[in-house]
Amino acid sequence: MYFPAEHFLDKLQSSAEELSDFEQRGIVKGVARAGRVFYSSRDLYKLKGILLFMTRGLTLEEAQRRVDHPTKEIPAAPSVAKTGGGE
Repeated sequence: MYFPAEHFLDKLQSSAEELSDFEQRGIVKGVARAGRVFYSSRDLYKLKGILLFMTRGLTLEEAQRRVDHPTKEIPAAPSVAKTGGGE
């Protein structure tokens, strides 16, 4: 299924500038037909995932890796040992 750019942006709650940036980086690719640009449902779900991870503090690159390779093991941040004072 393909969505016109306006509908795509509405579903993502995103700006045209942000979408253009994603397209320039090769993350999504619009398809031009009849003077309009359309994006696939796959692109929609991919960007939704990336934007979700970014709101949780991941960089664009980290978010894209998580979405592109969801089953790959991603190392956890090292835990900080607590030092207690007393018994």
